Amino acid sequence: MTQPEIATLSDQLDEILSTGVDDEEEALEVAALAGLLDRLGADPARTADAVAWRRGGGAQILSDALDALDLEAYVADLDDVAQRDATDDEVIDAVYAFDEVVAAATWSGRRSLVAAAAAEVERTVRMIPEPFACLAEEARTLARSREVAGNLDVYGYWLAIADAGR
Repeated sequence: MTQPEIATLSDQLDEILSTGVDDEEEALEVAALAGLLDRLGADPARTADAVAWRRGGGAQILSDALDALDLEAYVADLDDVAQRDATDDEVIDAVYAFDEVVAAATWSGRRSLVAAAAAEVERTVRMIPEPFACLAEEARTLARSREVAGNLDVYGYWLAIADAGR
């Protein structure tokens, strides 16, 4: 991602934090945005308010949100787009939705929550790579990042997607 994309994510994070986090869906959004920013190597100042929220009043609602995740539904969505004639947009939406959950859990210190689902998604992509080729270029960039390369137990699906474009 480029600096403008980091700025956009940061603006979205600031917006949701400024309006107040009232439910589990918003808590997941905070964690996803902060997780994506961290993964992209954004200046820690961009996520400082989110970290303070996570350590303070947001801790319980975020924990509840993560505990309520239906990871099987995300995996099923990815299986579905792999096994049918899905459009590139459908594939992209399914991958990004799952990736946001993984980023949220990782940022929240709950990577073990998503590790098995991430491994299952990686297996799916490796077994049926063609639908995911539309994301291969982006995946190659992500796979070279320190955060993804250093956390393949949860981000290995990006390597599989990168290979899908070959």
